[in-house]
Order: sequence, then structure tokens, then C-alpha cells
Amino acid sequence: MKHLLIVDDHQTFLAGTAMILEKHGYRVTTASSGQVALESMREASFDMFIFDLKLPEMNGFELTEETLRRNPEAIIVILTGEDIAEHYNRLIEIGVTGILEKSLGELAFIGSLRMAFQRLTVLPLPVARQLRTTEGRFPSPYPEQSNANKALTDKEIGVLRMIAQGYKNKDIADRLFMSQRNVEYVISHLFVKLNAASRQEAVLKGLELKWINLDLSDS
Repeated sequence: MKHLLIVDDHQTFLAGTAMILEKHGYRVTTASSGQVALESMREASFDMFIFDLKLPEMNGFELTEETLRRNPEAIIVILTGEDIAEHYNRLIEIGVTGILEKSLGELAFIGSLRMAFQRLTVLPLPVARQLRTTEGRFPSPYPEQSNANKALTDKEIGVLRMIAQGYKNKDIADRLFMSQRNVEYVISHLFVKLNAASRQEAVLKGLELKWINLDLSDS
């Protein structure tokens, strides 16, 4: 039975959400603040974390960062009634798996969590529509300069070299001593910086911009 930790300072909503999850076969622990949540993490392990953004003592951003510091592989879903469009970049950068609205119906809520367990990102449709461009790509988080002029980090270059050599994410994680989740984040940043929509396109852009070369041997 999967164990979930839900953090929300609205007791009625917290209790109602816990009942829904228990009805669908989940084991649930609740907390009304970030500090209580951290105490719960010291006492038990969890398969998923569901956080509100507005919390007493420490907000959902801070709680997410601290949770991932303790467990980089944590699956974290933000469940909020706030307009999160302006916070999207920060939440994804921090490392959340999904962002859900409190207005979701029961079946949609449970279905979204099941997707998150498979590490598939879930977003409210209005947010996804705001992010879509006419070319079907996400806008760059670096509006002050072109993607081509945004320098790659050593870690990003290392990952790009291994993509060019045909390694899968798990193999890259093993060879570079990273978590697979972190590899996925690095690749997503590479796609944005290189304005690429696929691994192959990222490699071609990397070659074109001379971030990598054709000598891709391990030596």
C-alpha cells in the first residue's frame, strides 16, 4: 500500500482529501504545516508528497526544496487553489512532479496522482495553454538572451556527450553519479537552451554550436 503525506493548513480540506485517498486504497498521513511534515518524514517513509503552496512557518516552495534535499527521488505534487501560472517555472525548476488544482474532481485527482507515480508531469490545462507557443514549444526561461548565447554548464555538456553516444537516462545517471531524476532535469534544460525538441536535435545543435565535437569516445 502506497503511503502519501498531505500537507495543508485547511483542516476540512485536509480531512476530505485524506478520505478520498484512503477510499482509493492509499495509506495517508496528514500535516497542517511544513514543520509538522518534516517531523513526519523523520518518523516514516512516503511514496508521494502532496503540498499546498500557502502554509504557515514555511511555504510550499521551501517545503518542496527541503523534501528534495532529504530525498532527491521524492515524487512531489503541488495541490493548490492559487493561480500557479506565474510560479510554474520556479516549481518545475525546484523539481515538482505535478501541479494540480484543488477544484479537480475525485476521479481526475486520483488519475493525476497515478500519472505522477509513473513520473509523468501533470498540469492544469489553462497553464499548459499559456505555455504553448505557435511552434508548439515552451518559451525560454532566459528571455534576456537568445538560447544560442546561453552557456551550457559542464554537467549539461557531459550529459549531452552521453546522449550523443546513445546512452539512456539510467546509464547516464550511473556513469555520471547522478540520480535519474536529475538527469531528466538536465536534459529538459538542454532542450530549452538549445531550442531543441528531441535528443537528436539537441545533439545536432550541440555540434553546430561547438559544445560537443565528433570525437565522442570515452577516452
